[in-house]
Amino acid sequence: MPFNFPWTDLPSPQFERGVLQWGWRARGEWTVDNWSLGLVVVRDGEHVGVQEVRATQFPVLRTVGTGSWLGHAHQGQGIGREMRAAVLHLAFAGLGAHLAQSGAFEDNPASTAVSRALGYEDDGFEYRAPRGEPAKAYRYRLTRERWEARRRDDITIEGLEGCLDLFGVGS
Repeated sequence: MPFNFPWTDLPSPQFERGVLQWGWRARGEWTVDNWSLGLVVVRDGEHVGVQEVRATQFPVLRTVGTGSWLGHAHQGQGIGREMRAAVLHLAFAGLGAHLAQSGAFEDNPASTAVSRALGYEDDGFEYRAPRGEPAKAYRYRLTRERWEARRRDDITIEGLEGCLDLFGVGS
């Protein structure tokens, strides 16, 4: 359960309802100054996870945060790295971000490994309490310059032009 809110602890059907409500809330509360885009990750026709990119005051700060979940059966296959690389491409190449931030709890070395593999730098730590007990969470940051140095040429973006106003970057 590597999340700030222990949503994975909920029993069915509260779990499924919570996932739907998260998506509805993100869409319903979307503004140029506060948005969260959850993208479904599909592999071989199967939904395997979600990759989120979010921002507050993006037109001014040009900073995004990322978060994700990936089904247990699909972990350890490089999918997590690919989904984060794709959303970073959207943020930097598509939206003109200057900085990306991410984090991982101390007991989630796989997430930390993805961040490091993609060029993120350490940005300190903090304590959070998702289950009412302190848990150490590491913070990571990736500057546009570091992303550019590792930029991939095999990721493409299609159809973004018509959505740029929603992110506050205009077309």
